[in-house]
Amino acid sequence: MTPDDELLTELRAVLDRLDPMPGRVRDAAIAAGALLGINWAELDLIAAPCVPVRGVREAWRGDGLVVELSNRITGLVTRDMGITHVELHSRDGAAILRLDAFGTFSADLPDGRVRLVLHRSNAVPLVSPWLR
Repeated sequence: MTPDDELLTELRAVLDRLDPMPGRVRDAAIAAGALLGINWAELDLIAAPCVPVRGVREAWRGDGLVVELSNRITGLVTRDMGITHVELHSRDGAAILRLDAFGTFSADLPDGRVRLVLHRSNAVPLVSPWLR
């Protein structure tokens, strides 16, 4: 992690704590996306404790999902979610991540913020908040 990334992470944490995004702003973004034909549901993630083995690690948990960020992004989804594939969005664009037989996915972690779009066979995709 570069000094710039560390500073941005620290500033983001301060702003999230002092001035969190109002729910109405998130609702407006969802409504705007619907006007553009984007149909998705927000994926609620909470920070989870993790043991840093080498370097910085961050982890999040949600219903049926665990995601960990280090120098790679790794995740595990439960089968009952019906996830067919995962998109990893970053400033570099989007990459498709395939699930293995156990429901895990993994990729090199791009620089900057990332978010996941979990495509489901039986429902609208789930979109995570921007992470990092």
